Amino acid sequence: MDAVKPTTLAEQGKKEYEQENYLAAANLFSNAAQAYTLMKDELNAAEMKNNQSVALLQAGKAKEALQATEGTEEIFQRAGDIKRQGIAVSNRAAALEGMKKWQEALAEYDRAASLFEQVGEGDMHSIVRKAAANLNLKRGRLTDSQMDVFDSLRLVEKPTLLQRIMKFLVRMGFR
Repeated sequence: MDAVKPTTLAEQGKKEYEQENYLAAANLFSNAAQAYTLMKDELNAAEMKNNQSVALLQAGKAKEALQATEGTEEIFQRAGDIKRQGIAVSNRAAALEGMKKWQEALAEYDRAASLFEQVGEGDMHSIVRKAAANLNLKRGRLTDSQMDVFDSLRLVEKPTLLQRIMKFLVRMGFR
């Protein structure tokens, strides 16, 4: 019997994720990562581990989600893939937030935002800044939250009407 192709496992994982079967999706992504590793395709293996991390986080398994990201940032960094490196860091941040490790999560959100800014990924930068703003707001750090929101607006590529209004107000000095 032929081994299942990693692309098939990945597609099945995506379908399970879309159906909100997060643990099944995480398992399929893990199997896909292992299959890619056997093929010596470390970039796709790292991608699958990050998908696994997202699925585990959705399933409420923050510690396991963090473990799934281990080593993926370095793989993307070595490959010069700064965007996927930023995604790996932001997945790590979300897992740390899920574990209630607030300071570590904020530091990782900052690193992810910096990586996204470096490669001109304004929308991704905006997403991680909003996540940091929400975390700061939960912690009662209103000024830090406000600064993250303003920074999230700075590089967004396709701002909504509300974002355009907020950008205008910031330029006018209203805070």
